[in-house]
Amino acid sequence: MSSYLDLCRKAVEEAIKLGASEAEALVFGGRTMGSEIERGQIKSCNDITDVGIAVRAILNGSIGFAFTNILTEESAKEMANRALKAAKSSPRDENWRSLPSPKPYPSVPETYDRRVEELTSDTAVELSQRAIEAAVGAGPNVLPAFGGTQVQVVELFCVNSHGVEVYDKGTAVATYLAAMARKGAQVSPMCFEFSASRKYEVDPEWVGKEAGSLAVKSTEVGPAESGKFKVLLDPFALQSILTYTFVEAIKGDNVYRGKSAYKNKVGEEVASEILSIYDDGTLPGGLYSAKADLEGVPCQRTPIIERGVLSGFIYDNYWAKLVGKESTGNARRGGGGLGLPGYGTVPSINPTNIVIEPGDASEEELISEVKDGYYIREVQGAHQSNPETGEFSVALAPAFRIKEGRITHAVKGVMMAGNAYEMLKKIVLMGKEARQVGNFVTPKVVVEGMTIIAK
Repeated sequence: MSSYLDLCRKAVEEAIKLGASEAEALVFGGRTMGSEIERGQIKSCNDITDVGIAVRAILNGSIGFAFTNILTEESAKEMANRALKAAKSSPRDENWRSLPSPKPYPSVPETYDRRVEELTSDTAVELSQRAIEAAVGAGPNVLPAFGGTQVQVVELFCVNSHGVEVYDKGTAVATYLAAMARKGAQVSPMCFEFSASRKYEVDPEWVGKEAGSLAVKSTEVGPAESGKFKVLLDPFALQSILTYTFVEAIKGDNVYRGKSAYKNKVGEEVASEILSIYDDGTLPGGLYSAKADLEGVPCQRTPIIERGVLSGFIYDNYWAKLVGKESTGNARRGGGGLGLPGYGTVPSINPTNIVIEPGDASEEELISEVKDGYYIREVQGAHQSNPETGEFSVALAPAFRIKEGRITHAVKGVMMAGNAYEMLKKIVLMGKEARQVGNFVTPKVVVEGMTIIAK
C-alpha cells in the first residue's frame, strides 16, 4: 500500500518541482479473474492484472494529463514531466478553479472481503458450471447461451498538491447467465439473471434456475393488445430506461450546458410524490460504493428527488467548482471510445448507486394493482432514447400479460413508447423488495397510462 502512495507523492512532488501550480497522481486498478460460458460450455478462463498511474498537472489553468501502466519511480516522474509538457501546450481553461481540497473520508462497510481476494480461477469455473447445471435442470430444451463468473479486486491511491491523500480497496464477485428455451415452434428471448456481491455470497444455482425458468415461461406465448395500460416494471427494465435518460439529466455538466430536462427545476415537482431517489456512494455493500471517487473526493449520499421534488444533481470537482457547489464524489474515469482503463482518462461525472426508495407493496399487491396490463422484465433498444427530451421506444423481451390481477402468459413482438421523465410522474405503487441492477438499486414499480404497441 505505502509503495503506491509513495509513487503518487513522488509524481506530485516532481510536477510541482518542474513548475506546475497544482498536481494530482492516481494509481488505480487491480485484478479481474473469471470464466466465460458459451452455448452451455465453459469457453475460457482469464486472469488479468491491470494497474496504472495517471498524473494531472495544472499550469495557470492549462491542464495536462499523462498515464502509464509501468509502476516505477522513474515512470511516475516521467508522467509528471509529460503531463506538465502537455499543460504547456494546452490552451488555458477559463473555467478551471482548482483540484480538490482534503476532507474527512467516510467508513463504507461491506465493500471488501478477503475471501474474494483469495479466490482462484478454479472457483470461477466451478461457479459457472453450477449455474449451467441449474439452468439445464430448470426445464426441457433450456440452453445456457452465454454468461460466466467474474471476480474483481480493485485498489485506489490518490494524492494531490493540496493535501488530498487516500487509499481504498474493494472486492466484487458475480455469476451471470443468459438462457433460452424452446417449446415446439416457440423460442424464448434471451432471459438474463445474475447474482453479484462485494462479498463472497453469490448463488450460482439460483442464477441458473431463475434464468432457465424465465426462459421456459417465456415460451408460453399468448395474445397481446395495444393501448394505454398499467405496467409493472422490473428493476431490469427500469434500469435500462433510466440509464439512458434520467442519469444524463442529473449530471451537473449536462445541466450547466442546458442539455438536461431538469435544468432550472430544482424545488419543482418532477415525479410522483411517492418517489424519492438519491445517489449513494456510501451504501453498505453497494456495487459502486467506495471511500472516495477517482479524484480523491469523499463519496456521499446525494438527494436527487425527494417525494417527487427535484433536490439537486451529481458533480465531480470541475463542474461543482464551476457552478459554486461542492463535488458530490461522482468522479469516474476510463471508458470512452477506446475503452481505456480506469486510470486512462481525466475525470467525468458518473453515478454511484442510484437508490430508488422502496414502498411497502408485496409482489401480489403489485400485480393486483396492474389488474389488466403487462409485467415487463427487460427491454431492448433503450440506448436509442433521447436523453434531452426523455422520449423512448423499446421492445419488451421478456414480458408477460397480466389479466384479472394475475400473470397469464408471455407476449412477443410488443413495444412500449413513452417519455422517461413523464413516466416518473405516473408511478402509482412501489414494491418493498429492492435489488441492484447496474447503478440502480430499485424495487419493482407500477406505472399507469403507458403506451403499448402489439403486432
